Amino acid sequence: MSCLVIVTGCQRPPEVAVSPTSSSVSPIPFIHPRVLNRPHSVALLPLENMSRHSHLNWLGRGLQEMLVSDLAQWPQFEVVSRDALGSVIREQWLQQRGFSSGENSVGLGRLKGVRYLIQGRFYSQQETLSVDLQIIDVETGVIVSSVNAQGVESDIPGLEQILVTHLVDVFDASLDEVSRSTVTPSSEDLHPHFKRNSEGDKERRQVISSETVAPSTVYHVDAFLSLEKLTHQRREAYRLAEMIWDEGYVVEMGEPLYQIWHFSIDPTRAMPVMAIPFSLFFSPHRISYIFEQAQKAETVSGVDVNSDGFRATLDEVSGAQSLFIEHFQTPRRVFIRALNEKEDVLAIFSDWGWRTDRKFSMRGTQEVSVPMWPNPFVTGLVKFPVDWVEQEGQHVTFDSVAVPVPDEQVLVMVEPIGDFKEEGAKISGLVDPENVLLQSLESVIQSNWAPAITEGLPMRGYLPGNKRTAVGVVHVQEGKIRDIQFQHWPEDPFILQSLQDLQHKLLGFCLECQDSGRVVPHLPDSGVNTFRLQLTLVKDIHALHLGSHPH
Repeated sequence: MSCLVIVTGCQRPPEVAVSPTSSSVSPIPFIHPRVLNRPHSVALLPLENMSRHSHLNWLGRGLQEMLVSDLAQWPQFEVVSRDALGSVIREQWLQQRGFSSGENSVGLGRLKGVRYLIQGRFYSQQETLSVDLQIIDVETGVIVSSVNAQGVESDIPGLEQILVTHLVDVFDASLDEVSRSTVTPSSEDLHPHFKRNSEGDKERRQVISSETVAPSTVYHVDAFLSLEKLTHQRREAYRLAEMIWDEGYVVEMGEPLYQIWHFSIDPTRAMPVMAIPFSLFFSPHRISYIFEQAQKAETVSGVDVNSDGFRATLDEVSGAQSLFIEHFQTPRRVFIRALNEKEDVLAIFSDWGWRTDRKFSMRGTQEVSVPMWPNPFVTGLVKFPVDWVEQEGQHVTFDSVAVPVPDEQVLVMVEPIGDFKEEGAKISGLVDPENVLLQSLESVIQSNWAPAITEGLPMRGYLPGNKRTAVGVVHVQEGKIRDIQFQHWPEDPFILQSLQDLQHKLLGFCLECQDSGRVVPHLPDSGVNTFRLQLTLVKDIHALHLGSHPH
């Protein structure tokens, strides 16, 4: 028995929610030759927001209303209004679930004279907005055509006009001639991102012209329920990845230790710090339980959890497997949060190395290799200035979270402000010693500066922020770092500590000794080379709700 599978998506590059590609839709074995003929009576469903941006939710109804309004201006179209469509969908869904009597059972097309249903979804990546629309024959459930258009979020009306132009073209080329006569050059030339799924059209022409066409077959598909199932599988893939990061690990914290930090950069400052031993373990028992529940819900079909990681098999047709792996691999940072009695966040801390994407790897498309108990996923000391966590009259507790950190980065900028002084030394014209020094110095600093990512509530002039910048100078002589001095630094005590650590690591460091294939020529009589150094830490702290209730 033949059947038709409607697929709504597959994996998309990580920065955004997943978008379907042309290859994600199973080929339709046969399209009835009457599709897209008149009457052109259409109904449009609200579009689904597949991005992670809630501020775009309004586009679901907004684009629907804009398309309804513009398509209704074509006299050849009969467009069902949004209000009328509501009763149609409710009746159709009642019938599909057996809640409507057989005597009153009517099809969507017969109920309101609708022949084609247009449904779609949209995706967002940075400033680019992508919209996919599918046209379904409501009597057969067959996807007869699809269109895709891309544009910028700041020009949504222009993007909607592209969709209208090509929807008209899909329904009837003669209708499109009217629109083409008013547009020069062609719409496709003006909008290079437009893509139409023409495979169905090509196959339809072959079926009509062939002398060996098989008898006409109508593939009855419950389109609403099929799309509902596929959307459910995709959402469950996201939820499953989130549950592992939320509930799949255990945390161990030891008794606090107290230290006094002294800063050589700023001798006037000394700070008492609370240091708490911390370890996070992925628990095989917890992950197994999460997967067992997913199997009962038919989200996962195969599971293997062992000491090396886990393997999970999700639905491939809907793209759930790819979505699960993509979402699980989203870079996250493990934070320890200090909470008051009201569970408001007082302070947060994360060591530089507590990034999840540095802790696991993939073996194939289904197996995740990750440290499991008794091997810690992350371990170290949690450090808070005492003023941040021992506030008078407040009882402080600690918890841990793994938060996506797409905007986190360390920026190192080095520029020369002193020249080589050559006294009789001859240097090959093929070697630029200053450039080699600069590149080597920048690389060494980039790999050795590891500032902790931490924030606390405002106090004593300290203000939370996403960016911290320090400026200094570096002196290099005969290929060695002779001195690092900082002239400007932020109030952040952890940045101050990281700058001091950087000084201790790199003083006397031999840049000539780098095994990089680029060796600085030895200059016995050269002078001191001076470089301006700027270090910037950019961190994403908004998701941690500093100073407010996190739930």
